[in-house]
Amino acid sequence: MKTSISRRAPWLVCTTLAALVSATLRLWQLLTIFEGPLSLPIPNAAPSITLACTLVIAGACFVLLAAYQPLSKRPWTQGQAHRWDRIFLAPSDKVYPTLVVTASFFVLIAVPILFIRGISQWQAYHQAKLLGQQFSDNVVLTIAMAVMALLSFFGLLQMGRYSFYAGQRSQGGFSATLPGIAGCIWLMEYFRSHAADPVLWDYVPQLLAIMCGMLFYMDIAGMSTSAARPRRLLWLAGMTVTLSAISLVTQARAVFLLPSGTNLLFEQGDLLGDLLLLATQTLVALATLWRLPPNLEYPPTIGSPFSPPSKEVYDRQEDPS
Repeated sequence: MKTSISRRAPWLVCTTLAALVSATLRLWQLLTIFEGPLSLPIPNAAPSITLACTLVIAGACFVLLAAYQPLSKRPWTQGQAHRWDRIFLAPSDKVYPTLVVTASFFVLIAVPILFIRGISQWQAYHQAKLLGQQFSDNVVLTIAMAVMALLSFFGLLQMGRYSFYAGQRSQGGFSATLPGIAGCIWLMEYFRSHAADPVLWDYVPQLLAIMCGMLFYMDIAGMSTSAARPRRLLWLAGMTVTLSAISLVTQARAVFLLPSGTNLLFEQGDLLGDLLLLATQTLVALATLWRLPPNLEYPPTIGSPFSPPSKEVYDRQEDPS
C-alpha cells in the first residue's frame, strides 16, 4: 500500500495545490477587478495575469508528471492478459468507487433542476411565439442536456460498479462516453447562452472547464479501446480538477450574491445545475488520479480473459515490494 500511495501522491498533491491556488486567485479576481454597471474587467489586472500564469505553470507541471509516469512494460494488447479495459478494476480499493458513485448522485440531483429549467424556458418560448415576439432560444439544448445528465448518472454509476467486478471485461468505455457526450451538449448550451457576453473572464474559465472535462471523459472511454492514452488522461484529470475549481468559485459566488427572495431552483437553475456538474467531473477526475498511477505501473493480473483473480492478488499488487 505504501508503494501505491507514493505513486499517486505527486499527482494528488500537485493537483490539490493547483486547484486551491487557482480558486483563490479567481476569488481575488472576482472581488477586485470588475467595475462599472456592466462589471467590465480592469485591463492587465494583477489577479488576471497571475491566474493565467498559474494555469500555464500547472499545465507544465502536469506535463512533467505525465512524462515521468511509470508504465508497465507488459504488453497491453487485446490478446494479452493485461488489458486497458481492466485498468480501473479495484476490488480492494474503496476510494475510487466511492468517489465515482458520489459523483453519479451529484449529477442525478442536477437532472430535475435542469428539467425544471428547460420546461420553464420552453413555456416562455411558446408564449413569446403566441405574442409574435422574437425568442432566440428554442430550449432544445437545455432539454437535451437534462436528458444526457440522466444518462450520465447511469454511466457513472456503472463505472463505479464495474470496479468491483475483477476479472470481468469492463464496459467502462461505453459508460464514460455518456458523460462525455453530456459534456459536449453542455459546452454548446453554455456557449450559446454566453456568446454575447462582453466580459470574457466571466465565462471563458467555465468553457475551459467544460471542454477539459468532456475530453477527460472521452479519454476514460478510450482506455477500453485501442485509443488508450494513459499519460494524457492523467494530464486531463489534473487540469479538469484545476479548471473546475475556478468555475466552482465563480458559480458559488454568483449564487451567494443573488438577491434575497430569488428562487434558485426555478429562476437560477442553470447556476445550481452547473455547480453540481462541475462537482461531478471534479470527483471523477480525483478518483482517476487516485486509482490510475499505481495501476499503470502494476496493472491487475488476470490469468485468462474471464477468470477473476482473488482479492489477495490485488492486495499484493497494491504493495509489490
